[in-house]
Amino acid sequence: MVTDISSHRRAGVPHISAQEIVSTARKMGAVNAKVIQSHTIFLGNWTRLKCQFGCPHFGRTFTCPTFTPTTQEMSDILLDYEKAVVVEAKQAADVHRLVLALETHFREMGFNKAFALGAQPCNLCDVCTVETHCEHPDKARPTLQGCSVDISRTLMQIGWNDAAKPEPCSGQQTVGMVLID
Repeated sequence: MVTDISSHRRAGVPHISAQEIVSTARKMGAVNAKVIQSHTIFLGNWTRLKCQFGCPHFGRTFTCPTFTPTTQEMSDILLDYEKAVVVEAKQAADVHRLVLALETHFREMGFNKAFALGAQPCNLCDVCTVETHCEHPDKARPTLQGCSVDISRTLMQIGWNDAAKPEPCSGQQTVGMVLID
């Protein structure tokens, strides 16, 4: 069931229905899309633990911990958002392009706080310039797991059980998210 999510709309934020958001995501290449309320996004401290112990990108890219929000910081950040669109791409390589395009689209519509979260560690540079500054701040976006999002639990809650199976940040993860104010 598609519902109109504008009933709790904040002043100055444009009106857009969940159906319009899903339609836009599909037009941009999503094979699946669903609008959820931001308070239904599950967070967990364990997600960053998996980054720290098991991921070679930990502390080496701006889009991964130790440079991403902590669980408490992400919890506070989510309070600034009303909803999010969860998207599934055909291939893992398409997720970043898709969520970034959606973020840009929503910002152009007037959703000034729209922000994308990807599935994979950043690969925009051969070697991350973490020692100095990000070379692509307009394109680099943090991973869901790096921001403490328990994406598997969030996906299972919305009935996307198959999409929840791949390990977050793995080459098989095809899900991303855009936070919308």
